[in-house]
Amino acid sequence: MKKWLATLGIITCVFGLTGCGAKETKITGDPVDSSVESQLISFGESYVTGVAQAADAGQASAYADNDAITAAIESYDSVKEDIGTIQGFRSDDEYVVMPDDSTYEIVIGYDGSDHDGYVTLNVDSTSGTLTSMQYNVNYSFGELMEQAGLNTVLGMGTTFVILILLCLLISLFKFIPNGQTKKKAAAKEEDVTPEQALSEAAEEAPAEDLTDDGELVAVIAAAIAASEGKRTTSGFQVRSIRKSRNR
Repeated sequence: MKKWLATLGIITCVFGLTGCGAKETKITGDPVDSSVESQLISFGESYVTGVAQAADAGQASAYADNDAITAAIESYDSVKEDIGTIQGFRSDDEYVVMPDDSTYEIVIGYDGSDHDGYVTLNVDSTSGTLTSMQYNVNYSFGELMEQAGLNTVLGMGTTFVILILLCLLISLFKFIPNGQTKKKAAAKEEDVTPEQALSEAAEEAPAEDLTDDGELVAVIAAAIAASEGKRTTSGFQVRSIRKSRNR
């Protein structure tokens, strides 16, 4: 039960951390003059509408030389299905700040047919050119938790699949040394000559116990003495008897 509770706690923590992915719409920086802010907001709204129209019309290639517009079209395409169509702007979520002396950051809130959201634009304060543009979607808490659950399942599922594959791969290692050992043993057996095999067998053969073979020992001793021209068997003892391997 403790293991199950610990596992459930870990999954809950991972699920909760993954769900903390909502983007904050507020950005910090120095405020700008109201007249400048009004002009920049109009500038931002025109860009938000123009980029969306260009992306819907498939005119991305016409802006291939402008990296900022190309990146903005790609950003819009990535969230287009969630936005639906941009139906208007939300003035309460539109403002301009200067995070540094050379950049205006413009936040434009929009109303989408499926989801609302906001667009962040960076404009060079000296030349007035657009440097970057990012579309964002405001998801509900339920949608964020659903995405968190899918990310958790995908991440943990991928981890378990990799671990299972590693276990299967490691289990196959036991077959590799056996094959090599058999090959080495077979090669060693092929290198051994018949004479070496006979000598090894003779060395490994245990000495026979002659305690109960007194008559056999006496007969063999007498035969050896006769072959050497002696009349008695004194002077030598038969300690072991082995079968001759010479034919």
